Amino acid sequence: MLEWWRRHVAAEDILLACGGSEADFRAMEHSQKIFVNDPRLRTRDHQREFQSYTAIFRAASAWLRDRPYECVHFCEYDQLPLAADFNERQMARLDAERADLLGYRMLRVDGTSHPHYLYHASNPRFCEFWKSISRRTDPSVVMSMFGTGSVWKREAFDAVAAITEPFPIYVEIYLPTLAHHLGFRVRPLPDQDRFVDNLGDLEGTIEEARRAGAWVVHPVKGMWNA
Repeated sequence: MLEWWRRHVAAEDILLACGGSEADFRAMEHSQKIFVNDPRLRTRDHQREFQSYTAIFRAASAWLRDRPYECVHFCEYDQLPLAADFNERQMARLDAERADLLGYRMLRVDGTSHPHYLYHASNPRFCEFWKSISRRTDPSVVMSMFGTGSVWKREAFDAVAAITEPFPIYVEIYLPTLAHHLGFRVRPLPDQDRFVDNLGDLEGTIEEARRAGAWVVHPVKGMWNA
């Protein structure tokens, strides 16, 4: 996996976050790495167990503290970069959209039958939390995005990482909604959504996706299990 990434990004710009075993972490031959020992990262039924990336964001934000990066591309291990200049494209899109966060399958879901929203909205603490922190005129807004990958301006990433999660909120609801209510501009990637799915293994579509203009593809798991 690292070899693939090093074809697209300078090795010193790659930070590995390991949520597996400490033995796996020690065996990783990469100097920039952090170990994240958080049971809410290691969920199996992610939606019902409210998988969280808060611990990763906090550890990454601490690692970034004295480093001059302006943007953060966060993604899961099975999301692969395909375009040689994918970071340049992502940063250009941030600028073009005047965005602080770009996410895949980004939607506003409050007032809809979206299952993640309905499940959370049944908890009165959910709406009260957004009201308590929101810098927006409408504190009822709830956003959703795929958790597989996202692109952040540094200020937004650090601000989200600094907030204490008040109670378990599913990552795909929590991250974009929190960014929105902290006053950051949240935008979708509609031309890239079709290359990012939540099921299957898209290893066989890599070249087709690249020709079609994909910056990344997800999920690709089999390559690392070979």
